[in-house]
Amino acid sequence: MKHLVKSAIHGLYKYSGAMSAQEHLAFWSGRRFMSVTLFHRVTDAIPPDGLTVTTAWFREFCQLMRDRFNVVPLAEVHRILMTGATPPPRTVAITFDDCYRDNLFAARVLAEHGLPATFFIPTQYVGTEHVFPWDHDLPRMPNLDWRDTREMQRLGHEIGSHSVSHPDFGTIGPDEARRELAESKRILEDLLQTPVRWFAYPFGGKSNFRPAYLPLVHELGYDACFSAYNGFIEPSLRGKILPREAMPYFRSIGHLELHLSGCLDWVYRCKSRVGLLGV
Repeated sequence: MKHLVKSAIHGLYKYSGAMSAQEHLAFWSGRRFMSVTLFHRVTDAIPPDGLTVTTAWFREFCQLMRDRFNVVPLAEVHRILMTGATPPPRTVAITFDDCYRDNLFAARVLAEHGLPATFFIPTQYVGTEHVFPWDHDLPRMPNLDWRDTREMQRLGHEIGSHSVSHPDFGTIGPDEARRELAESKRILEDLLQTPVRWFAYPFGGKSNFRPAYLPLVHELGYDACFSAYNGFIEPSLRGKILPREAMPYFRSIGHLELHLSGCLDWVYRCKSRVGLLGV
């Protein structure tokens, strides 16, 4: 019932014209931002959870992105951010983490819709039976192999580094951090024959990456570092760790559109003031 009520409210806000009016007002008042979305699994083999969306939901997402958003590669997000250029309204980049083989299905659906994406891969998992600890109680979730990643490249997508072994960069020492960053980049570039410009650190929380390691990321040849915590990309984040929006949180495509267009900021502010931000 709660989900239905939310969907009805989102639909009313959109189709009444309020969403469009608010977006235009924000744009002409000078607010500029971009978004980077984050997926892990796209599958019907397990129920939706904090890492999983269904194949039907993902197809709806792709239709929304194609029809209502300006989807660009990470390179364009980075260029706009670093040059201070004005991003077109609703500029979004799409990313995936963790090397699940269902990402190949997602890559094909994205290509059908003409949408580019970046897939962040921990190299130790590619083509192996390695299982993440949080997946031990789930049905077998196969990993991508190198042939899959090359197909993803041919489809127009990009591969980024998610380290070698998926460690918590908030707990490992500088020597291990350097090895994880350098070795994953070397392996990906050797096998895929293309520069690797982006790094997404594992787990992605604010405590899972030491700020002192950000200069190391740039020293080793990466252009940007991405987290997994929510937030829009605004000019103040130039040269800093960049946020991404986790997609499984959004059960409704209507809710997602309102959020990525920035039209729910006032709702979040109100909820925060009364202690209801997670409700």
